[in-house]
Amino acid sequence: MSPDAPLSSSTTIPSDPLPPKPSQNSTVLRHLYTLLYRYVIRLARKADANILRLSILLSKPAGTDALLCTVGYLLDLHSTLLSRYLSRNLTATLTTKSDVVLPPTPLHIQRLENIRVGSKALASVISDFRIFVRLWGLVGIYTWARSTYTSPSLSSASTRTERVLRGITWTQVLAGIAFQVLENGAYLASKGVIWSDDEGKRKEVRWWVWSSRFWAAHVGLEFLRLGLEARVRASTSRKEKEIVNDGEKEGKIRREDRRRENWAWWRYALSNVAYAPMTLHWSVEEGLLSDLGVSVLGTIAGGMLLVDKWKGTK
Repeated sequence: MSPDAPLSSSTTIPSDPLPPKPSQNSTVLRHLYTLLYRYVIRLARKADANILRLSILLSKPAGTDALLCTVGYLLDLHSTLLSRYLSRNLTATLTTKSDVVLPPTPLHIQRLENIRVGSKALASVISDFRIFVRLWGLVGIYTWARSTYTSPSLSSASTRTERVLRGITWTQVLAGIAFQVLENGAYLASKGVIWSDDEGKRKEVRWWVWSSRFWAAHVGLEFLRLGLEARVRASTSRKEKEIVNDGEKEGKIRREDRRRENWAWWRYALSNVAYAPMTLHWSVEEGLLSDLGVSVLGTIAGGMLLVDKWKGTK
């Protein structure tokens, strides 16, 4: 064919090849990768926020004590439950053996026993630390008494309930002072700081018992205070009902204040409900509760305090 001849109608110009279609598997993998990436980022941000809140919680003595109280009693609970499980397991093993020679302890039982001992030891360290940092608790009681003393004096127009509440506060201050002095003395005696003879040990036991009795008195007065406050709040809430429900800004502020007051009241009430049996338990030398009862009630009491302190870190 001559180079000048025109192209025939059958001649075609090849086009660019089409890109390959992505497979369904690669699309699913990319989607899963995106979801995983977003989850990790969200998890990292949540962890960062919680660590910052934990730093705020641990920066305050009350927050640290609430956290240690909850962790300590949880460890006690863990140790007690493990002890009961191991005891039942050992009893079942011995009853199935007719020979006199004790069978070797299974490896998983040994590991559980080590975990139980470690939990109990760590709970003891936490308890010792909490008592140690309360050695200067009289300073906090002094500031509490001072704020009560400098608060506005009761006038002739004050109600009987207000006078009773002021009297309860002063009685709680005195009970707190007695509790703290006796606990400090018993703790120092247990470390051999004051005395270490047999007579001193007997005094130490009595001081522990009497410090718990003053703590029980404080808890009992707290129930009385909460009951009076509930009655006062019930009467004032009826008077403020129209203001709270009017939908205006003042009503919203009142509703928020009322919500915080209700939460504080229930937190104190539930915490003291859990503490009350524990104070009675330690108010007698023989005790009244089992280890399981003490650990469960302590976890509830500490958990209520921890929830309240954690909410305050926002």
